[in-house]
Amino acid sequence: MGSNDQSLLCERKNTIQDESGYVMKLDEITFNQVDLKWGSYINPNEKMLSFHPAKPAIVSHFRMLDSPGSFDKRYYNIPEKQFVVYREAAESYDLYVAPTKNKARSFFELAISDHFFSNLFTEESDFMMCFRNYSSVNTPSFDFTAQMTPAMYGVINDMHNSPYSGYLKGVYLEAKAIELFLMQVNQLDQKNLVKQSKLKSGDVECLYEVKNYITSHFNQPFSIIDLAKKAGINQTKLKIGFKELFNTTVFGYLNDVRMQEAKRLLLDKKMYVNEVADRIGYKHPQHFTAAFRKKFGIVPKDLKN
Repeated sequence: MGSNDQSLLCERKNTIQDESGYVMKLDEITFNQVDLKWGSYINPNEKMLSFHPAKPAIVSHFRMLDSPGSFDKRYYNIPEKQFVVYREAAESYDLYVAPTKNKARSFFELAISDHFFSNLFTEESDFMMCFRNYSSVNTPSFDFTAQMTPAMYGVINDMHNSPYSGYLKGVYLEAKAIELFLMQVNQLDQKNLVKQSKLKSGDVECLYEVKNYITSHFNQPFSIIDLAKKAGINQTKLKIGFKELFNTTVFGYLNDVRMQEAKRLLLDKKMYVNEVADRIGYKHPQHFTAAFRKKFGIVPKDLKN
């Protein structure tokens, strides 16, 4: 961003609702060639929404939080904790919105221009190569859908709670937007490698089951033996397959989940260090402090300050 871009940073909040009970709350930030959007909505009944984007963009839609059992296979939809990348044209199109039942559905969207994408493009990425040649617009594809990582949640949270204002906020958010998009590139490239690997589809399902279990039970003690039994996979295949599929070890992933949750609790919930250590599964606060410093380069109390 150049020095003349400071005035281009625009922030706005908006609420959209209608007589059906549909209510959408939006926080939006627009700057340079990037749009950021945090949204939360309640939708009692299924409906079609009409959109007419003002400009073409490459959109990354992240499903942050959803109602249990609301995933709908009749239309293109993604479940909680997944993201999809697609092209959006400057033309009218309709989008099916599934009911949210009695719970709000929340999402985050990162929209970048083609020029922004071109500046990041490299032929070293299979995803980027495929996406550049993908001509369909306003039609998300499962080929460009993948699981969100704990680090993605961290970056999205950092952007929503930017410590800067004015020009520096634009610089900070642009850097974070690039970081988040590259995380997506890596995740989608890893997904493509899985297709080429020797792992059977049943093994992949078991490994995702392990990953999801860790994400939901990160504060509980378990071993490789426990996880292998729960997923119905042998220990060797669990360790090797997990590394191949997710590019990290089982306990490396567990540590990432714990540290990102610890960061959220410290920043958003203003919890004490001892409380956070206990909440994420550490018996001794000093062990938590050491792990946090190794991950982020600072001790938890410094983050709170």
